[in-house]
Amino acid sequence: MTIHNNISINLDLDLLRTFVAVADLNTFAAAASAVCRTQSAVSQQMQRLEQIVDRELFARHGRNKLLTEHGIQLLGYARKILRFNDEACASLQYSNDQEKLIIGATEDTSESLLPFMLNRITALYPSLDIEIRVNRTEAILALLAQQEIDIALTTQGDPRFEQQILRTSPTLWFCAADFAITVGEAIPLVIQNEGELFRELAINALDAHQVPWRFAYVANSKAAINVAVKAGLGATARPAEMLNPELRVLGAAEGLPSLPDTQYLLCRQPQGEKAFVRSLFNVLAPIPDSVQRVISMALPDQDVYELEEG
Repeated sequence: MTIHNNISINLDLDLLRTFVAVADLNTFAAAASAVCRTQSAVSQQMQRLEQIVDRELFARHGRNKLLTEHGIQLLGYARKILRFNDEACASLQYSNDQEKLIIGATEDTSESLLPFMLNRITALYPSLDIEIRVNRTEAILALLAQQEIDIALTTQGDPRFEQQILRTSPTLWFCAADFAITVGEAIPLVIQNEGELFRELAINALDAHQVPWRFAYVANSKAAINVAVKAGLGATARPAEMLNPELRVLGAAEGLPSLPDTQYLLCRQPQGEKAFVRSLFNVLAPIPDSVQRVISMALPDQDVYELEEG
């Protein structure tokens, strides 16, 4: 079949949802479980989708399958189509509800993800009465456990809650633009109090690579860390969004190890009583492709996705 320019084709949402599940979960078997179908049915759906678009979306590679170039191209559009469909349905369903939503945001998310999240929420649910609470991670998670907030934006997960990854961002070493590390001396660290995620990431990475370090300044907030780092007191480990003209990134050249990526999470209390929160929770994740990282980074490109059939 040849698709002519003057002929429109309609993409089936069920097929696209299965297609995205296969790409996200890496195997046909896992995707079948996610969309409540048999593995054979998933395979037939993908064959049907290939017939509709008249393009090969998968290529066999040994026992596995790869997304072809056309498959990768369609994946981006499939995510957008499904997101707009879900947002449209949610908006119509709850546009007239007079509900109150209480959002908890940690310090690391309040300046990066929270503004985009609020923009999406108000577009989808214009009648919502929204209250924002910003605090340290442990305080926000405690409020969520006590059902004093409905959803939480955080960089630290908790098995007590249902959670989705909104986006992933590199975790980097930062220092003042004119700060210099003396070779052979312990790394001066600017970190927060015990129990804070990035404190643990920094110390564990340095210890694992046997890099000597010392406490230069222990802060009680993200704002205090920013001030101390800009003042040249030492280096800190934070998400890439922290970068600004007053700071620079440290790395292997200064003897510092790489750090695990930061995951921005959306969390909800499964026992929450507000029915609309679950729908909102599902629609909000993940963050749209249009929301880009604050800085442009040279990260490895992944040209193909390897998918197992079983």
